[in-house]
Amino acid sequence: MGPRSQVLLGLGTVALVIVLGVSLEHVTRSEHPGTVVVPGVRGGGVLFAFDRLRGSGVRVAIPSITHFYATNGPYVVDQAPRAGTRVKWGSVVTLRLRAGPTGSPSGPKKLPMYRVPNFAGRPLSEAVAWTKGKLVYWESELPPLPPSSARHLFDAYVITSQRPAAGSDVKLWTPVAGRGVRLTPLVLDAAPS
Repeated sequence: MGPRSQVLLGLGTVALVIVLGVSLEHVTRSEHPGTVVVPGVRGGGVLFAFDRLRGSGVRVAIPSITHFYATNGPYVVDQAPRAGTRVKWGSVVTLRLRAGPTGSPSGPKKLPMYRVPNFAGRPLSEAVAWTKGKLVYWESELPPLPPSSARHLFDAYVITSQRPAAGSDVKLWTPVAGRGVRLTPLVLDAAPS
């Protein structure tokens, strides 16, 4: 390839980069409107509410401690701003939650036992994913969440400690003589990431 061809190839590359840059800037601007309408999430579960609000283009804040149980998470009793309000894209919607009933798990008399991985320092979503398809009960006390842009609620938290410890065995419950069973949850302490 001669010097002239190299210059033409270089100019063509620069032109392509400029065109792509302009196109990407246009796509980025057009994907995010200036304002959005806040969807209604009152009465829904916190996971549904977080995903729906994030999907509409707003960030979510939860100002109080949230107790989350695997069998039933908290639900939304109020939101600010209210549903139907037009806000800037990326604005914050604050949720007020109430804990749902914890319920009691059911399952076979003979329970499998699972070796607990080390979740410390990892997103809460990884631990929750680990429990899927297993007969394991988990719970977590989630501290207040400042405005978050996480894709899902559990991605907004990182695990700071766990009980039982990594490498321990856990199963759903243990029999207690004359009293039925005692739950043996996987307790995950978390902090906003």
